[in-house]
Amino acid sequence: MKKILLALAACAVSATALAQPAHPSPQSRMERHHVMPHHRKHKVWVPAHREHGRRVPGHYVWR
Repeated sequence: MKKILLALAACAVSATALAQPAHPSPQSRMERHHVMPHHRKHKVWVPAHREHGRRVPGHYVWR
């Protein structure tokens, strides 16, 4: 019985720790939008490199 109660208490504590805060109001989102304007992605050349030990030739990526 003690183990079950301990497990339930641990679940309750972890659930409250993972709880997300409420969504910000639309006004604060608009203010943030004016501070940081939207950045348009564009293609950037990436020179040859290694990923996970394998050689990757140069290529374009969207950034």
